Amino acid sequence: MRTFHEREFPRLLDLLYDAALDPERWQAFLDALPGPFGGACGVLHFYDVTKRTITGFHNFGGDVSFVTSYEKHFASVNPYPASGFEKIPVGELVCATNLLAASAVEKTEFFNDWMMPQGITSDHLGVSLCRDKSSVALLSIAPHASVYRNNRTTYERRFALLVPHLIRAVEINHAMAAARTAERTLGTSLDALRLAALVVDGAGRLLLANQRAEDLLRRDRVLCTDRSKRLHAANCAENSAFAAAITCAVRPPPALTTQPVRLTSRASGRVFIGWAVPMRAVLPNGPSHRSQFTLDLGTEATVLVLVVAAECALSIPPEVIQAAFKLSAAEARLVSALIAGRTLAEYARDSGHSRNTVRNQLASALEKTGTRRQAELVTAIVGTLGMFGSRCVVPSSR
Repeated sequence: MRTFHEREFPRLLDLLYDAALDPERWQAFLDALPGPFGGACGVLHFYDVTKRTITGFHNFGGDVSFVTSYEKHFASVNPYPASGFEKIPVGELVCATNLLAASAVEKTEFFNDWMMPQGITSDHLGVSLCRDKSSVALLSIAPHASVYRNNRTTYERRFALLVPHLIRAVEINHAMAAARTAERTLGTSLDALRLAALVVDGAGRLLLANQRAEDLLRRDRVLCTDRSKRLHAANCAENSAFAAAITCAVRPPPALTTQPVRLTSRASGRVFIGWAVPMRAVLPNGPSHRSQFTLDLGTEATVLVLVVAAECALSIPPEVIQAAFKLSAAEARLVSALIAGRTLAEYARDSGHSRNTVRNQLASALEKTGTRRQAELVTAIVGTLGMFGSRCVVPSSR
């Protein structure tokens, strides 16, 4: 065991954790197992619980001709019940005879014409690496019969040392796959927005950005990141207000005071407007289409930063606002105008309503949405319905 501890085990762990981070490297790890395990051969099985079928396998250590013959014929006569994989406790080293008695196996064509010529015994070893409602992963390893009988305890101890690391590697694989899926989903959702959109964590570190936002970072130089990937306004004079907007968006809903901030392009001098919007519902149990974007991003607060050119603002149709927040038609039209960058005075003038009427509509909308200020109201609705918006030219004040 000393040689194994000093040489083989560290090398196997290096290969195993490479495979944990990159599933394509599993074969390299498996191909390294035969050496310290008495010329072993084996297979990593993946079993679909719902379909009760083996969905994939990686062979190692065996003659290529036997792998080919397994795929062509012997898979169909394999006596080991695939459903038995479900019964093996995760992490428990088991003998193949736990699935099927040696006396039953050794009478079969599979054993006599496929297992025995390769030196695979009927009591070879296996371990379940994961099991959930949809799948099972099982690693089987069979040291050659010529050495296994006299060194079984040694090989069991070596395999047992690897088991917790094997399980952890599979868990990392799953976590990495989930993270990649979440990133693809969120990235696709951000690209669907018709304005620049960036996601930052509670410390302001950039997590994701759509293509329009990448342009702001690289070409327009409206925003930038430091060595810690924290997002900043490219214009230093504007960064305090920008950082404060992100901080406010991270706070619990009662403390939310986020307002749009001014951002200037260092490349062209153009002026942009930015909003920092909580990625989760502003209101407790309130409607939030953003929640679908935050799958597998963890429980840490995240903020959606939306940026548009100052001459353009976000336009969300009143009927969408009315349906989502149960406002009256008049209240929804007012809120839509505020989101588009209009002031109360401009809306009152253009709609033909008195300022008192417009203030009453605003007060009613604030009450129905549970917000306290106009800026909170705009933030809440942009945060929830921003993906339904489009950009529109804001008319200048008369």
